[in-house]
Amino acid sequence: MALHPRIILLGLPGSGKGTQGMLISHAFGVPVFSSGEYFRSLRREGKLPSEIAAKINAGGLVSDEDVNKVVVESFLSTRQAQVGFVLDGYPRTVAQAAFLDEYLTKQNLHLDATILVDLPVETAIRRISGRRVCPVDGSVYNVYYSKPAKEGTCDQCGASLIQREDDREESVRIRISTYDMITKALTTYYEEQNKLATVAGDGNPEDVFGRIREVLGDPA
Repeated sequence: MALHPRIILLGLPGSGKGTQGMLISHAFGVPVFSSGEYFRSLRREGKLPSEIAAKINAGGLVSDEDVNKVVVESFLSTRQAQVGFVLDGYPRTVAQAAFLDEYLTKQNLHLDATILVDLPVETAIRRISGRRVCPVDGSVYNVYYSKPAKEGTCDQCGASLIQREDDREESVRIRISTYDMITKALTTYYEEQNKLATVAGDGNPEDVFGRIREVLGDPA
């Protein structure tokens, strides 16, 4: 694998792509960009159009054109991304993937690998719907896997934990259904390019990262 590869992470919401993206970023010295986190930050700052915010809250997806524009302007066009990157949550459709291929080709760049983190649907739902967040310091807990010492209270600062709107089970199921319907074609797209590798997403993050390292190898 190249010293600074260009990698896409695929997987259901809750599959741990965010954690694996950070681990890959650290190991290979490339920036990681999460389209979902970026859109959420725009929403928190009041910079996200209301119609897009409503769609995200309901578990829907933003249009390909809007997503492509945001990803290019906010990340792909940066100097850091020209060297290498990990993309988490983008592309989500074949149209976005084709746009990314065209964009990279124009930059005389190429994609090195696409990693699919495979996780059972019900496990993914429990991971997300059980998530609780501290609105003060950002600490994250899970009512199934990593409970706070006192129910509903942040261990670090004592603030009351909240559940994000898009983490509620009904929204999660819609997100997963939408993801599954749209991105099955995406996995085929990368399979046909011989750029797709699937790793099991169960177990602790270190175990999953070990499987990813087996696919990517060591920086060369």
